[in-house]
Order: sequence, then structure tokens, then C-alpha cells
Amino acid sequence: MNSIGSYLRDQRVKHSLSLNDVCEQTGITTTRLNRIELGQVNEPSPEVLKKLAEFYKVDLIYLYKLAGYLESNNFSRQIQPFNNYEILSDEERNFIQQAIDFLAGKHFATNKEAYHEV
Repeated sequence: MNSIGSYLRDQRVKHSLSLNDVCEQTGITTTRLNRIELGQVNEPSPEVLKKLAEFYKVDLIYLYKLAGYLESNNFSRQIQPFNNYEILSDEERNFIQQAIDFLAGKHFATNKEAYHEV
């Protein structure tokens, strides 16, 4: 599994941002962010992670799990419907949801009586 620091650095690089850019937008100091990215801070505060999740538009739960605040077994299957759900982009989740909707529609169409849909 990714370390929280490398994941956050990858997100920053992916968005073509400098440490200063992130600092200006989030209020997290460049020193703090740099230490997190280098793995010198193993458990960044939940508040810092929340700011970064919002700024990078990534899943906060995934960041909490990477930082060691949460375990997968802390959640019901309704929140995490399948393994690695949290690392997918919204576009990828929407694609999977459309496939599920398509298959469910086929299922409902062939089993109308079972669902009292006449």
C-alpha cells in the first residue's frame, strides 16, 4: 500500500503544483507538507488531511486509511461496496455504477414478478 506521504506528493505533482502553491491554497506550511511527503510525519493530523483531500479532490476516507486512522473493517459494505473503491476517480466510480444499473435493469426486467412490478 502507498504511504501517505508518497500519495500526497503524487497528487501534488499530478496537479502540477509546488509546495508553495499548496501552502497558499490550504494554509498548510511548506515545511509541514514537505515533511509529510518525505515520510518524516507518519500520521498527519486529520485536519491537515481534510484540507488536502478537499484541495486535491480525493477521498478523505482513503487518506485516513493511508495515515493509519482507519481500517477497512471500520465501514459497512454500503460505504465501500467493493475492494479498492476509495482509490477510484469519480469518473471510474460512475462508470462502474452505470454498469451496475444496466445489469440491475436487465435483472429487474426478467424477474418482474419477483419484485411485484407488473
